[in-house]
Amino acid sequence: MNRASQQKQKLREALRKAEEAKKLLASGGVKTPAEPQQKPAASKPAVAAQKPSAANAKKKPSTTPAPVASQSNRASKKTAPAAASTASAAPAASTAGFSKMQAEMQRKLAGSKFRWINERLYTTESDEAVRLFKAQPELFRIYHDGFSSQVKDWPANPVDVFISDLKHKPAGTVIADMGCGEAVLAATLNATMTVHSFDLIAGNELITACDIAHVPLKASTVDVVVFCLSLMGTNFADFLREGHRILKTGGQLKIAEVISRIENLDQFIDGIASMGFKLTKKDSSNKMFVIVEFTKTGNAKGGHNAKDGNAAQADKSGKGGKGGKGGKRGQDTAQPAATSAGSGSGSALDKLKLKPCLYKRR
Repeated sequence: MNRASQQKQKLREALRKAEEAKKLLASGGVKTPAEPQQKPAASKPAVAAQKPSAANAKKKPSTTPAPVASQSNRASKKTAPAAASTASAAPAASTAGFSKMQAEMQRKLAGSKFRWINERLYTTESDEAVRLFKAQPELFRIYHDGFSSQVKDWPANPVDVFISDLKHKPAGTVIADMGCGEAVLAATLNATMTVHSFDLIAGNELITACDIAHVPLKASTVDVVVFCLSLMGTNFADFLREGHRILKTGGQLKIAEVISRIENLDQFIDGIASMGFKLTKKDSSNKMFVIVEFTKTGNAKGGHNAKDGNAAQADKSGKGGKGGKGGKRGQDTAQPAATSAGSGSGSALDKLKLKPCLYKRR
């Protein structure tokens, strides 16, 4: 069985288990022992009807106790507990009408889905991720809910850092947000700037759905390219080449990445610089992520001297440049993995490596 068939089989198995869990939740989940119902008091023997005396008329008539509500009725009147706010990988999920046990089952199910999606995004190429999300658009919301539950406990969110910097750019600045998530940059800056937001699924009207290795923009038309925690596919070097293609010469490349993914930051910077960029900023003060910024100096040749501005000849029509080793495809043409970037082993691009960011089950 080839790799694609194995992954499809895993996907079908995961979806089958998710469907079974949903059915279990819908049917009431794991049942708890029924509470003993209160036994109604025995009624007294009927007395022959007689005309009540004046004294008896003043007495309050006795009443038969009302029947006790069933367990299911009592449960339906309870307020559903809110989903726990934790730093685990579980995304927020609706638990209206659920018992505590059902809500916990829902949280664990959502967390399992998030971890599975996250692993697929980090360990496959972007074109496969596009096919997955097209087939199951609901995975986008599950993933981003889970991701938000992770980032909310960080000391700072890199999106906020970028917004704080970009809002000082001149009116009319053109920005490409590559792997935009929920398009927070566009929602914040679109009033004075043009923000093109790209991701696997158009989660709202601001987003264009596409593979960020191939965005629908002409070459050299963008002032700023942003990759905020979005270098996820195994072909992430293709994303960077696409950023280089659409950037104007002198344009700015801004990258935020989880610091634990980078084994050697200086080598990572060298790899990016070899694509035709010059480092302008390095900030590793945050314990969760690192920010690096570059300017586009020219067209990358794929050598170690790219920091000085020697850069590869990239076709202005949008075809892939001939940089270092890094992915199975150029911008628009499929090429063998060993030659897709052009310069072969020994290039600084060989150092452009990122570890997958996988979450453990909690």
